[in-house]
Amino acid sequence: MEEEKEFYSENSGGLSIKEYVTKYLSYYPLFIISILVFVGSGLVYLRYAVPKYRATAKLYVKNDKKGGTDDLIEDALTGNRSSTNLDNEVELLNSETLMKRVVSNGGFNISYYHIGKIRKSDIYLDAPFRLIPQVISDSSSFMSLTLSSIDSQGGIIKTGSKDNIKKIPFKWNSPFTYNESTFSLVKHKGDVDKESDYVVVWSPIKATAAEISSKLDISLLSKKTSIIVLGITIENLNRGKDILNSLTTEYNLNDIEERNVVIQNTIRFINDRLGSVTNELSGVEGRLENYQGSRGLIDVNVQSSQSFDNTNSLSKEIADLNLKQEISKSITSYFNNPNLDEKLVPSTLGLQDPTLSALIGNYNELQMRKQKEGPSLAENGLIMKDLNNQLNAVKGSILESLQNINQNFKQTENSLQQQNNRYKQFLTALPSNERAMQEIKRKQGITEGLYLYLLQKREETAVSSTSSNVANYKQIDPAKGFGPIEPNKTNIRLYSALLGLLLPFGIIYLRDAMNDKIMTRNDITNKIHIPIVGEVSHLTKKQASGVTVTQRDIVGEEFRIIRTNLYFLLQKKEKQVILVTSSAGSEGKSFVSLNLAAVLAIPGKKVALLEFDMRKPGIISHLKIDRSKGLSDFFSGEIKDLDDISHVLEDLIPSLHIYPSGPTPTYPADLFLSEKLPALFETLKAQYDYIIIDSAPVGLVSDALVLGQYSDTVLFIIRQRNTLKKQLDFVNDLYKANKLQNIGFIFNDVKKGGKVGYYGYGQASEQNYTNESGNKMKWKRKFKRKSKKKSEMV
Repeated sequence: MEEEKEFYSENSGGLSIKEYVTKYLSYYPLFIISILVFVGSGLVYLRYAVPKYRATAKLYVKNDKKGGTDDLIEDALTGNRSSTNLDNEVELLNSETLMKRVVSNGGFNISYYHIGKIRKSDIYLDAPFRLIPQVISDSSSFMSLTLSSIDSQGGIIKTGSKDNIKKIPFKWNSPFTYNESTFSLVKHKGDVDKESDYVVVWSPIKATAAEISSKLDISLLSKKTSIIVLGITIENLNRGKDILNSLTTEYNLNDIEERNVVIQNTIRFINDRLGSVTNELSGVEGRLENYQGSRGLIDVNVQSSQSFDNTNSLSKEIADLNLKQEISKSITSYFNNPNLDEKLVPSTLGLQDPTLSALIGNYNELQMRKQKEGPSLAENGLIMKDLNNQLNAVKGSILESLQNINQNFKQTENSLQQQNNRYKQFLTALPSNERAMQEIKRKQGITEGLYLYLLQKREETAVSSTSSNVANYKQIDPAKGFGPIEPNKTNIRLYSALLGLLLPFGIIYLRDAMNDKIMTRNDITNKIHIPIVGEVSHLTKKQASGVTVTQRDIVGEEFRIIRTNLYFLLQKKEKQVILVTSSAGSEGKSFVSLNLAAVLAIPGKKVALLEFDMRKPGIISHLKIDRSKGLSDFFSGEIKDLDDISHVLEDLIPSLHIYPSGPTPTYPADLFLSEKLPALFETLKAQYDYIIIDSAPVGLVSDALVLGQYSDTVLFIIRQRNTLKKQLDFVNDLYKANKLQNIGFIFNDVKKGGKVGYYGYGQASEQNYTNESGNKMKWKRKFKRKSKKKSEMV
């Protein structure tokens, strides 16, 4: 028996690839609709999406900066930078200050759009007119003008909401007021589309600069080069190229302006110092002339040459120290002069002190930053206060450093003077006048050296000013563009088709995953080891009424297959009692019972069909039998003879006797405890070959469990798309507990084809079946062809 159950169960490992393909192909309308919708949406998007273009430019940074020196003037002219930091250049290129300058000088805060039927397009300089701002009352507000009915004289400006549109006429080249600001519209070259509307948008410079910065990307070409790549993605390609060209131009101009400011301040400082040194030099030379003339001094005695040589050596060193002291005093007096607080300090003038050079360089950078940002900062603002505090701090450090340098010079000078005094003892014989003359000459030499140095630096600065108009940056080529890069037509089409194809797969998969109903034969065989006796195809409500096995169709043949399989399940014994039940209502139990009884009776076997579903009888509904008398009357004793309640289908199947349920009793379950129930089955077994019991659902009431004691076989009805998968656990519990014996499943209301993913008996498009009379029938087109004579019996 176990071998037979295993044979009938047909427990497969799942659907084959062919079955999966057929299952999904059965939803081809969904796939077609989905693909059409997504591909159509993609094409519509490509048709009306605003294309975006890519513009690029390359900026070469000349890396010819010299390293820092001890000469403050040269350090100021070269920026005191040892090398070019490309990362800093990238940040400066994307700075807000530079971007606002680009927007302001290039007029990029004014946009022109042409309004089409679906979208508006950025036409940039292709617009046939220009908006000229004259007075802007609020520079932080956006202003949008819609122009229509444009002709050679002017047009109309539309303002307000759609429900309250105001029209303001305008004329070309004539000022008009809008939102308290004054503009004028100037006709430009190009033809005006009189039938179309145009939109002009004036945006705040700061907002436009931020917008451009968000679209701008700046990167290094490679680590081995000093080339910066500028790129921007924008709706209008010409606008993008102009932005990049303007950005590089303004960056070059900004660099040139900064260096010109340094040069001009340096020249002004040198001229001021030359005036002071000239006066000082004239005074020293006058003193020398007066001293020599009044005393008649001409030359030094030859005999004191050796002493003079030693003195001169030390004097030279002292002179150098005195020169440095004078330079230090000059710088100190320059810092102490309140009229020069806003000026740059050009040089340490030969003071070879790295700390002082760095401090003065820092001081000049802060002064340049203050001069550059000062006009846009509040005088008492935090940034201005911070700059002033930094300048004062650096200035204090410079004065402290100068004081330390002077102290070192004095200490060194004192040491040299001590040595020189020892040599001067040899010169005591020399006239005091000669000694005084030497001191005057020494002072003259110091002043003259400082004067010559300043003249030299002034000439060098003047020469360097001739090259100040050559920027340290060079745009390699004008900006170029390509595109459109967005939307990507190939990707949109591909993704649209893929989404249109994948969405139905996802829907079908989710539908199957969330379905808790039994849909396929594998849902049964993979969960429970009870044989499937057969299956019954789906019928309409009209087709499922009455006895259908008498017709030549697939359902009749399926019941014959069930009859054949029952012979194995019944172990080929005669006089069998077959109980038909289900787990819940509306699973086709009465329909299967009626047609199973009919197909067993067709060969001439005597079959009794007992309608024991007292609560909701279905057989009498199928056959339209009067339920005024039935089995309930027999059990209550009102009817003694079973023949009084028996119904026979004389014209259809004479050997089939039907015993209806009768009136519904108050307590149907109590009838099955009657002593007449065993006698009923003994009597019927003596008269019939098969007894078919149509019982109430075993999952709802206990009637079937009582009747199962008198049954040889239990046929459990499972209806596709109706029976829950969890109800199989209930049947399995009954089977394991031996409450129902010799159970077999009938898979009812099966829709063959891919949508339910099921292929059972009769799944081929063409198969031959042989009936009991030996006639072969070929069913084509999935067995949907019906017999011309529906009443003809097989």
